[in-house]
Amino acid sequence: MLVECLIHKRIDFICQEDGDCPVTYESRRICNCCRLAKCFRVGMQKSLILSDAERLARKELVQKNRQKRGQLMMQNLSIIPPTTIHYLGQKAPTYLSSSDQTLLTNIFGTYEHIFEITTQCQYQPFPAIEHKYVHTFFNEYEERHKILIEYFKHIPEFNNLFIDDKIRLIRNHFGGMITISELMLSRARSEKLITSLNNLFGIDRAKIIIQNAERILTYIYDPILLKLILIILSLSSSINRYRNDTDMDRIFYDTSAIFIGQNVYVELLWRYLLSKLLSEHDTVKFLNKLVLDLLYLQRSCFTVERYMNNLGHEIDQMTPLVQSMWPKSENIDNRDYENDIDMESYS
Repeated sequence: MLVECLIHKRIDFICQEDGDCPVTYESRRICNCCRLAKCFRVGMQKSLILSDAERLARKELVQKNRQKRGQLMMQNLSIIPPTTIHYLGQKAPTYLSSSDQTLLTNIFGTYEHIFEITTQCQYQPFPAIEHKYVHTFFNEYEERHKILIEYFKHIPEFNNLFIDDKIRLIRNHFGGMITISELMLSRARSEKLITSLNNLFGIDRAKIIIQNAERILTYIYDPILLKLILIILSLSSSINRYRNDTDMDRIFYDTSAIFIGQNVYVELLWRYLLSKLLSEHDTVKFLNKLVLDLLYLQRSCFTVERYMNNLGHEIDQMTPLVQSMWPKSENIDNRDYENDIDMESYS
């Protein structure tokens, strides 16, 4: 860049030391004359130096090629559409045992029963109004979060864990659980939700949240897939939150039980996809895309987390259950996070 500026602006430099200055990493800025002379001495050609217009054209070409590569990558990772899902015939290999099929039926039936029959929540879009305040938005969501916790209580591998471990698991994946569960219920983008997100988090953050949620929305055609993902997330012991309180960094009481439980449903997910897709190659491709989309979802969760860390006044106005999902507020001195009764009553 320095050489290009000197050449095209035709700036002449004069060495103060008769053209014999040492040009090293530390001293290269002392004498531009000797620095330029060394460039030509080691073989740099003037013909290769770009003008401002040429440099701008090259930059635009690089940007255009980068966009093409990005589009090609997305095409290669594109999700397998529902029309290519292949239900294997009787002569095809059987990947799902009778116990697997029973477990999948229970997963589907329990979710539908809790969210449809018991509460009629399926037919109530969220949010009911366009919110302008973060605390009113999450306070409206509280009842649906209680229902989601109730669903997890029907998963033996989750419900048999220590109460503190269950609390940490739900807190760790609060954002992801909200998104996946609400997408399964609504099955479409809500205009009130989009307006609320723009009001609460700003246009740029809302755009990230909406775009990443739309990635997950492409999977709702399958009645089982996202329900399995929701259970796998609930049994993931990784730290996925920007939390200021030390409770989120503690080791789980029974990490082994969490891993064993998660493995049950990860292996079930693998066998389920094998039973639906044409080949193992398609299954691997599908899983790669699924994991990528979940990572994008995690990115939007981090975006919200960073923003919420500066909204202590909003967190203070949330209901106790939803409030316990966020970093501690300095204004709340009487709450006992060691024995969080607000979460324990639902765990």
